[in-house]
Amino acid sequence: MADSKEKAVIDFLCTCPAIQSNPLFFNFINAKDDNKQIVTMGNDKNINRPYIDGSVMKRYSFTLIDYRSVSYQAIVKTQGYTNENVQEYADIQEIIDWIGEQEEAKVYPNFGSKCQIEEMRVVTDNPVLNGVDTQLKPALAKYSFTIQIDYIDNSKVIT
Repeated sequence: MADSKEKAVIDFLCTCPAIQSNPLFFNFINAKDDNKQIVTMGNDKNINRPYIDGSVMKRYSFTLIDYRSVSYQAIVKTQGYTNENVQEYADIQEIIDWIGEQEEAKVYPNFGSKCQIEEMRVVTDNPVLNGVDTQLKPALAKYSFTIQIDYIDNSKVIT
């Protein structure tokens, strides 16, 4: 098991082929092209449903932010022109699809022996465009999506 849920999630994400070739930051903003950043949100507080045996259903949530350069080319079917924005969006979608594949295969971050992950999901089907920073050179689009992991915490199970 990793030292913390944050470390477990980072270790897990580092196995994603779409992330392996890019820098990954934790709760730190380094807005550069192809940088990915994990931002934690409301860890273990969204669900706090206790069961009679002492176990508790919890939810760990985190947001992955991906910065991508922006192309100002219109979507046209002119030979020699491509639209970088479409490809960048598809690259980010690969991470979302990978998370879905891991859920189907029941491959999860290692939260330790006292936690049993029940489900992992991305809360949107596609990356969300949070805006474009035109002050940066090159201009960067900020995409994000949130991942939720529901798990049973068995650390206080009555035996």
